[in-house]
Formats: sequence, C-alpha cells, structure tokens
Amino acid sequence: MKFNFEQKINLYKDGFEDKRNDLLHRRKTGSALSSLLTSIEDPLVVALEGQWGSGKTYFLKRWVGEHAKQNKGSTVVYFDAFAHDYISDPLPALVTALEGRTKNKNIKKLKKVVFNLAKAGTRAGLAVLTAGVSEAVGKALGDQVEMNLEEYWEQEKGRSAAMEQFREALESIISAGKDNKVIIVIDELDRCRPDYALEVLEVIKHFFSVDNVHFVLGVNLEVLENMISVRYGNKIDANAYLQKFIQIKLELPDEVEHLAYQNWDVSVYLDRLREQLKIPEHVGRPLKFQIELVARNNPITLRQIEQIVLAVKLANDVYMTNENIEPGCFDVMNDLIISRIVRPDLYPKFLDATITPEDLKSYLGTNDNELGRERDPDYNSSASSSYYSWLYITENERFNEANEQLRHRIPNFTFRRYSLLHPHISPRDIPQKIQREWLDLFQFYKPDSDINQNNN
Repeated sequence: MKFNFEQKINLYKDGFEDKRNDLLHRRKTGSALSSLLTSIEDPLVVALEGQWGSGKTYFLKRWVGEHAKQNKGSTVVYFDAFAHDYISDPLPALVTALEGRTKNKNIKKLKKVVFNLAKAGTRAGLAVLTAGVSEAVGKALGDQVEMNLEEYWEQEKGRSAAMEQFREALESIISAGKDNKVIIVIDELDRCRPDYALEVLEVIKHFFSVDNVHFVLGVNLEVLENMISVRYGNKIDANAYLQKFIQIKLELPDEVEHLAYQNWDVSVYLDRLREQLKIPEHVGRPLKFQIELVARNNPITLRQIEQIVLAVKLANDVYMTNENIEPGCFDVMNDLIISRIVRPDLYPKFLDATITPEDLKSYLGTNDNELGRERDPDYNSSASSSYYSWLYITENERFNEANEQLRHRIPNFTFRRYSLLHPHISPRDIPQKIQREWLDLFQFYKPDSDINQNNN
C-alpha cells in the first residue's frame, strides 16, 4: 500500500498533456504563467503562493516540462531548495543546477566567478559581495583569509567588478540564443532553514538581476514572513521586506471549499484515491459526502484529503468489509478521522461525545435554516442527518428539535443494530468504541462483541 500519493514525474519531460495527470485542471494556470514570463524582459521574481499540501511541487514539476516543450528558446531549471539547505551557500548550487540545463560554454565563466568567491570561504565570499568587506569579517576570517580577500578585490577591482563579471557571463548565456530566457524555479523554499531561505533571496537579487532571467518561487509566503521575523525581529515589516525581492504574487488554489458546488476536478481526485486504495463503495461514498459537507466551512487541502483517505484505508478490515454495518457507524468513523485532520480542536469533543450544537454548526457549515423542516426551501438533508445524529450520540436534549422522520430514523435505523448488540453501552460510548475497535492500530484487544459475526 502506498503512503505517498505523489506521482512519479519525469522532470523536464512530463507536462500537462495527459488529462489523467491534470485532474485539478492546472494546465490553464501553467499557460498563464508561461505567457507572463515569455512576454517580459526585465528580471522578474514570481511567487507562486500556496499552503503546504496545495500541490505546488506537483504543479511546478509538470510546469517546467510543459514550458520547456512549448518554449524551445527558454532554459528552464528546477531547483529544490530544501534538498540543498545543508550547504551554507546557495550560489554554487544554483549555478550547478543551471549548468545541468545548458550546453552554453559561457557557463564556465559563471563557475569561475563562483570559484574565486569560494576560495576565501563560501559564506565569507557572499557576505563580502552583499555587505562589503568589513573589519568584523576580516577578523573572523583570520589574517590569511583577509590577505586573500584583499588580493582578490584588488585583482577584480572590488565588489562591483565581481558582480558585473557574474552578470556579464549570465547575459552571454542568454544572448547566445534567439528569444532565449533563463527561468529558474525554486521550490520548497519555505521548508528551508530561515538563514538559507533568506540567503537564496539575497543571491537572486544581487547576482541574477539580469534581463530575461526570471525566477518562480514555490512558497508559502506566510511561513517566509515568519522566517524574516525570526531573523530580524518582530519589529521588521516582513511583507515590505519581501517586496524588495518579489514583484508578482500568484495564488495556487489549495482548498476544497464548497466542494459539492465546484467543478468535478477535486472530487475526481478524491475518487482516484479511493479507487487506488480500493476503499469499498459503502465506505467511500459516505466519506465523499461528508468531506463535501465539512469543506463548506472548513477549507481542506489536497494533502489532508490524502491523509483522510489513508486513515480510512487503515481502519479495521473486520468492519470495513461488512456492508451490513449500519451507516451511522461509518459516519461516526468518518467524522473522527476528518475532525482529527481538519478540525483538531473539535476532535476530542467528537471522541468524548461532548460536541455541542454550536460546534457542529461550525464543523458542518450549517445553520438553523438548513436544519429546519423538510419542506423549507433551505433544508439540507445531509447536514440535518449528521447534525442530529451527533445530538443523539451526545444525548443532547436538542435532538428533540429534529423533524419527525429524523427522530424516528436515527435511533431506529441509523444506530439500531449497534444498540441491540451492545445494550450495556449508551450512545455516548459509540465514538470511543469505534475509535478503539476500528481506528486504533496499536491497540490489541478482543472486541466485546464481534459486529461482523453478529450481523451476518
């Protein structure tokens, strides 16, 4: 069984040509990004913003392949910043990544400049170029290094000459081809060490500010702003700081809001995971309905959907394979799983059967109009059934406010057989029992009563 749902991608070759690999219809987003980058000459840094789990990496890896195929004159580079943050200096790693994507002989000039900078210590070289030679740096490096630095700056005629040399080498790579552009995608920047992530931004600003050189950053900007505050203190305006480096911000949708009324794409993604993990229909169908319901008021990321489906798959097969178990038990299981991942603040209340009507309204995104009479125009049968089922479990007196059909169906159908098989427990015990027997993988127990056997 797979725990990682991310598909294998042949970097620089796989694009969005196969609709099966573009379930979220992000080819249009990729086309818009390509159009933007190919139409602008000035150096540009685009932040493709999205929460963790929104699919940024999947999108960017496919986008570089699609863009490379559609724009033969562009040199496209994908750089995983998190995979390189164990290195103190991002500049050599970026140049190495660029070298792997171009056969232009002028790349040697870039490497030579980087090598000269690294002779006196990689981080020291960057510090000098971005901040200038200071007494503090010289003392920290020692007399020998200070002498080497002085010799280097004298030979290169100072910091400006060194930067200019790097930019000229970069420009020569671009001018070698017609309509050539260099586009460097930097992914996972928000997962790096704060000092390394900010160093990457400084390198982009000081070294790569050349016409027709563009950067696309796959990043959670909120996390990046927190890094800035950690490094420079809470008094700094982190948003204003980032504006020095980033010209354009694009949002990558990361949520499953109002899933039932959206296009079918995210729903199809959920169906694919259910099929991939062979979730039985009698389990998967109510799970899908509940995710749609909860997502109305609680944004759910694609990664959270993966976690939910995986948790369902790991549930006890004794119960999962039995279609005769009442649907209410699966509904309780689904809510325990969904709340633990999406609303961890409510999960203990579901588990202990202390969830309140107000909590349920927040969780289900419902209101009194939806919970009214069946003939009311705003009545929502799914929300009402879930809401009053939990009021029945918690033995809340407001259960009596349900319409006549629900007051009869919930105790006499939804949970009837479960209650008959467990006459010694109250409805309030149902969540704990399902958690222990269905979902607790590390609890070795002998069930009080084998539901599977009694229902057959």
